[in-house]
This record gives sequence, C-alpha cells and structure tokens, in this order.
Amino acid sequence: MALMLALTGCKPRTRIDLHYLPDFVPGSQNIFRPAKIAVPPTIGNFGSGDSETGMIYAADGTAENTLVVADGAHAFNIALTKGLADAGLVPLALDSNPVDGKPPEGSDFLLTSELEQLEVNKRFGADETVHGQYFTMKAVVRVKYQLKNRDGAVIYSDEISGIENEPPNPVGAEVFLPLETEPAESLSVALSRAVGLLMLQPKFRDALPMRPIAAAQPSSPTPQSAHP
Repeated sequence: MALMLALTGCKPRTRIDLHYLPDFVPGSQNIFRPAKIAVPPTIGNFGSGDSETGMIYAADGTAENTLVVADGAHAFNIALTKGLADAGLVPLALDSNPVDGKPPEGSDFLLTSELEQLEVNKRFGADETVHGQYFTMKAVVRVKYQLKNRDGAVIYSDEISGIENEPPNPVGAEVFLPLETEPAESLSVALSRAVGLLMLQPKFRDALPMRPIAAAQPSSPTPQSAHP
C-alpha cells in the first residue's frame, strides 16, 4: 500500500468533522428579541461529498496528509442556526432560498449565507519541545451574509472571517502554548467565530430587535474586613 501511494503520488486523506461551539464569542448570546428569521441552505463551492480543505505539512515542507470536510456548507448552516438561536432569535430552516427573495410567511427576516473559504493548514517545524514537535496551524472560515426584511429589501450585507491561529500570537515576551492541536478543533473554532462575530456587527444589530439592556443594580456596601 505504501509503495502504491508513492507511485501514484496519492496522499493519505483525513476527514474533519466540524462542530459548533456554543457561547464561544463573548457578547453574542441572548441579545435579540425572539424574531423569526428564515435560514435557507448555505451556498458555496462545497458539494455534498468530501471537499479538500487543507493540508498537514512535514518539517521539510512536504505535504503529507490531505484534510477533507464532508458537506462543509451544510455543516456551516447547522452552526449558523444554532448561533442564531443562542443569540435569542428563532431560526426557521428552509429547504431552499425563496424564489421571490422574501421571507416566507410566518417569518420576519431572511438570512442567506455563502461559504467562501473553509481552510485549515498545519505545518510542523524541526524543533522539538517538551510538548512534542513544534507546529503552526491556521484555520479560516469566510462567509458572506445578507439579511432581508419582509419586503425583500437588503438591510444588512457583509463578509465575515473567523480565524484561529496556533499557537496564539505572543504578547510581549510571553509565548503561549497551542490551545488546539487537531485541525478539526481549530477549524471548528474558526467556524464558531464566523457565526458568533455576525451577532456583534453593529449594522446587523441595528437591523434586528434587540433585548433591552438591564439597568445596572446598585452595588451593596462592601463589608469591612475583620482584620486590621
């Protein structure tokens, strides 16, 4: 088998299973009133089968493993509906995009999404540390969103990228260890960011009914310590 792979130039293929991480982006939960928002299937150049989404590179730069995702657009669509629900909205999954471009009866808004990039690459280095062989990894999920009101008018449109870099960028002289070591986890983090960051966009928030911000409660006096 090894000889056959070498002769044909084929590389091992590893399938990545994506999943949404709830409550991952701070400030993106329970911020909207429960408006009904229709969500058609996500479009993009990712078919229902396996799509190549990146590589694992050896220390000498050789691509040694191909990373693939099964039906990446559908996986993203599932994450999007979960993210909208976490934000307080009521997502209604559709089988297709309405022909007239308007929200179907019983919904207030229509949110379409186009998955433009779904990529993760892991590159090993020559150095060895106490935690194993050094590596860098970058995952990117880029999506184009469009929100329409009941009349079919576009009230929000933008492109958002969720990015995850491993190891995290150093701060001053402090160097951090990788938070994620597996491409599947790194790409799932980027996917969750691409969903959660949508909820933080000012124009997206302006287009949807927001929950009122609770008035800050006066703090009670701090009790005096018994120690001098």
